[in-house]
Amino acid sequence: MLARRLLTTLGLLALPPVGLGYAFEAAVRRNLFRVSPYQPGVPEATGVPFERARFWTADGHELEGWLFEGGDLPATVLFMHGTNYNASDMWATEERAQLFGGFLRGLGCRFFIFDYRGYGPNAGRATEQGTYLDAEGALAFLHNREEIDPARIVFYGFSLGTGVAVELALREPSAGLVLRAPFTSTRDLVLYRHPRLRPFLRLTPWLPLTRYDSAAKIPRIRVPLLIMHGDADDTIPFWMGQRLLELAHEPKSFVPFPGAGHQAFPLELMIPAIRRFLEETARAGARP
Repeated sequence: MLARRLLTTLGLLALPPVGLGYAFEAAVRRNLFRVSPYQPGVPEATGVPFERARFWTADGHELEGWLFEGGDLPATVLFMHGTNYNASDMWATEERAQLFGGFLRGLGCRFFIFDYRGYGPNAGRATEQGTYLDAEGALAFLHNREEIDPARIVFYGFSLGTGVAVELALREPSAGLVLRAPFTSTRDLVLYRHPRLRPFLRLTPWLPLTRYDSAAKIPRIRVPLLIMHGDADDTIPFWMGQRLLELAHEPKSFVPFPGAGHQAFPLELMIPAIRRFLEETARAGARP
């Protein structure tokens, strides 16, 4: 676990300061970019027609994605997943596939999900800047589709993917931004999970180098925002979602999931909230 690794690292006081900082950063990255074993699964089991996609990033990585067809809404959702699982985990079992298929049908829009470098079948190793380039590549793929209106694309991030989605919203225009279980920054997350590291981090304000500093970025974002968070989330605390809401500009909304943890998938709350958001934002951003 990260706690043991970090505390062991800090116990090695004989290490030079540079080496100590490097070891700390390496431990953070190992924890942040955990990758579950790849299971291709059967996306057909979702019951939603889809197209398997391949696209390239600006620095030469070829990535895989899945573009699911929509329904009555003309919006397109670009989804950025969290750590410790691959996009294909959404349909790794029949039960998960049916759940995900019900979610897609409830939204009624196109939905593009992809894997970062080092995840799923993709080569490479994930980094903060790498995930940003991966998301830009996925968005470029959507922009090259004639049937997709760029003004109706909504960015949606979950967990680690919220940090990616916030950065993408700074770099590229969108109809709106959806964040589920977002964190304020990597540094805040480390401090929350490991309070005994406070003295060390107080002396090293530049660490970790992998920042995903959404709290610093979100005040500069000027698109409609929806944040969803479980109030029993013990992975990313509920207050982080609330803090990002406080820092964001209007229009913004917050949907709590009572009693829900980090991995909960409360469709009865998620589908109405996201669909209403898509109706309000994507339709408003339609080209004349």
